[in-house]
Amino acid sequence: MKTNVFNATFHIWHSGHFGTISNFRLGRLPNVPTEWMEINAAWGQTVLLLHSLARKMNLTFQRYRLVPYGNYSYIECLEDKSKELPLYASGGFKFFWNTKFDSAMVAFLDCLQQFKEEVEKGDTGFCLPYRMDKGRIEDSSTRSAYSIKIQLNSEEQWTKALKFMLTNLKWGLVWVSSQFAS
Repeated sequence: MKTNVFNATFHIWHSGHFGTISNFRLGRLPNVPTEWMEINAAWGQTVLLLHSLARKMNLTFQRYRLVPYGNYSYIECLEDKSKELPLYASGGFKFFWNTKFDSAMVAFLDCLQQFKEEVEKGDTGFCLPYRMDKGRIEDSSTRSAYSIKIQLNSEEQWTKALKFMLTNLKWGLVWVSSQFAS
């Protein structure tokens, strides 16, 4: 039996309302205030995974470059190289007025959408379970859309959007693993 390196390294699952990657929860709930260090670690794993899947497919993203850097991973805007969008936060009062974290999550979802579109070019049967569009992710079974942004959003809806995003990423991991099994 062969071990799938991506699946072994980046175990995506769920823990109640949370999506998890490598046992790190992505999101927060009022009754379960996940520490920011854990969320940052989850984002670090998420960025490294999409970066690795894209490299395996020789995919270069338009508009953005993913920079896996552990708990301090970020996204670089290709149109303005001085603009770094952090996929990490520390919480607190100032955090709620900082829109760069939101912009980084929207940019990440854009990269995941580009990944999906690239896969579909060669595999018309490929379909992710959740539709993504302009920073929102839609549950087709309920027709509800959830923003990936934390600003002006409830923790519950933000956490649900992150769980759906991780589910889409898991489907991408499975597809790449099936195509590049060697």
